[in-house]
Amino acid sequence: MSGWKSMVIDAAKISHHDIADRIRPFIEGTNVDRIYYCHGFASHFDANKDKVRALSPAAIVDGNTVDYTRPPHKVFESFQKAMSARRNYLVVGTSMGGFFAAWLGTELGLPYVAINPAVTPSHSLQKYIGEGGTHYRTRFTLREDTVEAYNALSFRMDGQGLVALDMGDNVIDPQGTLQIVGDTLPIVTFPGGSHRFDHMHKLAAVIRSMFFRPPSGMHGSSA
Repeated sequence: MSGWKSMVIDAAKISHHDIADRIRPFIEGTNVDRIYYCHGFASHFDANKDKVRALSPAAIVDGNTVDYTRPPHKVFESFQKAMSARRNYLVVGTSMGGFFAAWLGTELGLPYVAINPAVTPSHSLQKYIGEGGTHYRTRFTLREDTVEAYNALSFRMDGQGLVALDMGDNVIDPQGTLQIVGDTLPIVTFPGGSHRFDHMHKLAAVIRSMFFRPPSGMHGSSA
């Protein structure tokens, strides 16, 4: 590849089928039949959330609620333990969940999709140090040493994954993510949007087309 822009795909310009076709050469030999979803900081896993509901037509979506105020290795262990009964997952995560989706996918040999990922949690979590509240109204305490522990953990780019970005994200700078990821992973960009990620339905269509296509000769109507 001649530069980092060569692996960036503008989702506004092509169909979800074409996006999947462009990404497929970078993610080899995937054999998945289920999705594992990693939620973001101060959130929790909820099967009725919009992102999970958007993914559900592709496959059953599992998940668990983790406590991101715990040290990163404990968060990883919590996800890994919940996933241990199955090993044929596509791992999908948003924000801090995107950071751990990349780690889990790479360590467990699974493909992953990192959405608006926290590529440098040691920076993005700084503003939450101390007392705070989750989106579902429980209190938490985030210690400074927990955040500093992420200094030793880079965003994983040595696995079989892709990154999806809303370019209107004003929480984690998408331009910074583009620079960090470089030409190491395919990146799908969506114009506008937000940190919550506002293009889940098109991304879910990409995921269905790429990872959960019906067998040859059984293609139905396009989503």
